[in-house]
Amino acid sequence: MPALYRGLAKYEGGVNVSGVIYTVPKNLKAVLRIEPYALSLVYRSGIATLRSSAHRVKLLPEYRKHDPKPKNRDGELTKTTWLPPEIRAEEVLSYDLSLYEGMRNSVLSILLQCDPYMVGSFVEGSHQLEDFRVPVRSVWRTANKGQCEGAQKYLSDAVAADEGFLELFDRLVQIVLAHLKHRLVKAMSVSDEEGSVTFYYQRPPTIRIQPGPARAEVKPHNDAEYGHQNGELNFWIPLTDRSLNEVDLHCETQLNENDFHPIEAKPGEIISFHGSSCRHYVNANSTRKTRMSIDFRVGVEGFFDPYWVMQGTSDDHGRQEVQL
Repeated sequence: MPALYRGLAKYEGGVNVSGVIYTVPKNLKAVLRIEPYALSLVYRSGIATLRSSAHRVKLLPEYRKHDPKPKNRDGELTKTTWLPPEIRAEEVLSYDLSLYEGMRNSVLSILLQCDPYMVGSFVEGSHQLEDFRVPVRSVWRTANKGQCEGAQKYLSDAVAADEGFLELFDRLVQIVLAHLKHRLVKAMSVSDEEGSVTFYYQRPPTIRIQPGPARAEVKPHNDAEYGHQNGELNFWIPLTDRSLNEVDLHCETQLNENDFHPIEAKPGEIISFHGSSCRHYVNANSTRKTRMSIDFRVGVEGFFDPYWVMQGTSDDHGRQEVQL
């Protein structure tokens, strides 16, 4: 090994302390500290998250026009693109913890099958999602000699190909849509419980991996900037413990209200909020624990136009149409 001192047998053996190795000196009056690569990663720059889907923009904001034209089931224009205020209000919904464990284990299985040099690997001896480490190059863009675009595509393909994960996700979506329909009935946007509603939900969902310690954060934005409609609702599902990574989703209550606040959710809970209008951001991860989450959006019949795409934008996921 390269060293300040030449010669053989400088060290003899070592001691493992919490994954860090300290050598025992022999012919040298110094101890060598060996910190494994996965423990020593520091994300000094780049983007905040590696995600399994991406929304891309090719035009400046002034050239990206919002003009969806939602229709009812009779094919008539509804002339409303905004979900009712009662639906846009943020909410935390609980669901079955066994389903949460299934989703978490399924994501674990996907990550274990991914190329560690592209997506990442776990700290030795752990299979906790909080101990997943992303290669530094995978949070740097190609223009900066990184590989985040390739890593994003690789992870996107892995998620889309995992039928077990998608089956669990569909089960979770059924719970979400039943609850959303109940809210629509309560808001008098649907005539009664017997009436059917058509939903358009993102499938596959987006898996987001936010490693640390890092300086980058997800800056305040609303999703309308990237071509999302006001007739859809965001759902954000934490997979890791926020008390370990100290990362929260921060959101304002209404468009340009500027009253940002954290929406705290623990495993087994789902956050819903109107991300198309309400600006939101995620703070930087200053810890060595990774934050991981799943998110998706649901468009609602009569408020959402499934055929409209904002000029100058693109995404790499589809929509599933469901009548409930």
